[in-house]
Amino acid sequence: MNDHAIAELLSRLENGEISEDGMESDEDDLPYYTTHKELVKDLENYYEENLFEEVPAAEDDEEPPLIQDDAESNIPSPLPGISSQIPVFSMNSTRNLVWKKQSLVFDENNIKFGGSEELTSEVTDLQSPFQFFTYFFTNELLENIIIETTRYAVQKEPARPESVTITDLRKYLGILIFMSVYHYPSTRSFWSNKFGFAPIKEAMTVNKFEKIRKILHFNNNENHLPISHPQHDKLYKLRPIIDHLNQQFSSVTIEQRLSIDEQMCATKIGHFLKQYLPNKPHKWGFKLFVLCNLMGYAYRFQIYAGKEVDDRLPNEPDVGVVGQTVLKLLRMVPRHRNHIVYFDNYYTSLPLMYTLAKEGIHTLGTIQRNRLGKSCKLPTKQDVMKSSVPRGSFDEYTTNFEGVDITTVSWKDNKQVVLASTYVGAQPVENIDRFDKKERKRIPITCPRLIKEYNAHMGGVDLMDSYLGRYRIRMKSRKWYIRIFYHLLDLSVINSWIVYKKVSTQRGALPKNILSLADFRAELADTLCKYAPTASRGRPRTGSPACIADGPAPKLRRGIQCQTLPPLEIRLDKNDHNQIRTDSRGRCMLPSCHLLSIIKCDKCNVHLCSKKSKDCFKVFHNCTNI
Repeated sequence: MNDHAIAELLSRLENGEISEDGMESDEDDLPYYTTHKELVKDLENYYEENLFEEVPAAEDDEEPPLIQDDAESNIPSPLPGISSQIPVFSMNSTRNLVWKKQSLVFDENNIKFGGSEELTSEVTDLQSPFQFFTYFFTNELLENIIIETTRYAVQKEPARPESVTITDLRKYLGILIFMSVYHYPSTRSFWSNKFGFAPIKEAMTVNKFEKIRKILHFNNNENHLPISHPQHDKLYKLRPIIDHLNQQFSSVTIEQRLSIDEQMCATKIGHFLKQYLPNKPHKWGFKLFVLCNLMGYAYRFQIYAGKEVDDRLPNEPDVGVVGQTVLKLLRMVPRHRNHIVYFDNYYTSLPLMYTLAKEGIHTLGTIQRNRLGKSCKLPTKQDVMKSSVPRGSFDEYTTNFEGVDITTVSWKDNKQVVLASTYVGAQPVENIDRFDKKERKRIPITCPRLIKEYNAHMGGVDLMDSYLGRYRIRMKSRKWYIRIFYHLLDLSVINSWIVYKKVSTQRGALPKNILSLADFRAELADTLCKYAPTASRGRPRTGSPACIADGPAPKLRRGIQCQTLPPLEIRLDKNDHNQIRTDSRGRCMLPSCHLLSIIKCDKCNVHLCSKKSKDCFKVFHNCTNI
């Protein structure tokens, strides 16, 4: 490998075109180093000299301040950066660092959270899965999709454009979510006359579904700038969806501990944005950078679109392309509240850690050993993996740059693990159990504190990936932006479920009464397929029925199929609730009524009394407290 090839590799690495996930902490682990020992040193020197290169300022103009001081405001700036008085971490800074073999003192008071993790009343007042979902997929977003879909239908077939309403779009989304839970061999199998899925067949015809699938659109093609334009947006077709969901996701209260990692939108569609990540379960697809909490909730995401124009804010330093991605994701995180961010060796670098530490954000992550510079004397992989070095051994070196303490720890497990942190070191050391092949039993070995911290709090994005893998929309499409839209729809459903679980737990609900992800998706899909509100006409009636106090639903006799209450939105939408007579009587589903009735609501599929003296049918479809 010549110098040009090495430079090209480093350029692709910095641009985010290839990932360092799964790489060893020592540069000798890369396969192209094993037979060219002389190039190892050259590559290390080149990487060290270019990673923290300082951008020269213009000679004619003075360098602008990197942040605007706002002493009067107590609210953290949404666009934070580093102060103009704070020196930028440069190449010379790395060379001049003095690493000492000592431990970083861990103090709980230094990471005491200064913010609040309580949800806002706007979120805690939500009740049904439909309401949690519409908090993210708002009516405003659906209306914009309808406008763009109608415009695209006119552009495609001006003579006979297909018309789509918000109700049709809700049903379309509900069918997609239904298909992610209940799997059939093909899409059209759901509408099979013999073995079809009844909720989907009743919601929409297959021809209507295919037409919506064909014309679904999110942005006006006429305003799309050409590739030659400097402001060309590669994600223009999805830009309204991306901006809206990022805004809604980040409106939920941000917790203290966060993690950043890559996520794959699995697909093998032919497109230049498609990536190949060999260490991911789904190796082919579109790459996303996601900011999550410990429960797997995604606060913000960024879709990788190749090399882009430098859009750094005036107050943000140059920390490399990958580091800039982290700063973009963390722009909405309040500063100086002792938030803690975890990431892997693809993102970790000393300039990034220093920049975030100055903003009151602690960091912890695995790191490539060659990013620490030559002055750091951590042992190499060859030294650590010697048989004379016992498993569990560790070395720690600490440095200080402009008041920011940074510690690095090398720990021997099955392989060498190198981590860097700005708030925790190896002490206090604890013991963990590991299986020993020679002794054929589990033995205790020493484990530094930052190892346990990293393992306990890094898995937020992985947890979100596991939720995506269980029930995701598998429908194929030749349009790349439709496939990403399905992925973002899955993200919205999972975020809705996570917030629903947290709110339900705060209300004191038992775990057995909290809907699982599959049940949550099924109920949400059912509501989307049946919910069809109608606009009220005239003045509201004064004689509306009084709400009934909450009470348990009456028990049914054995041998009779149990009736279930429909979702709140379907029960109160005042649309297509018709009375039908049945051959057998059923228990009235109004909690205060214990009579049997032959009257049934064909939409809600429950028995209700309908008499002049006692109209349970009317009360059931107008009262919320049931």
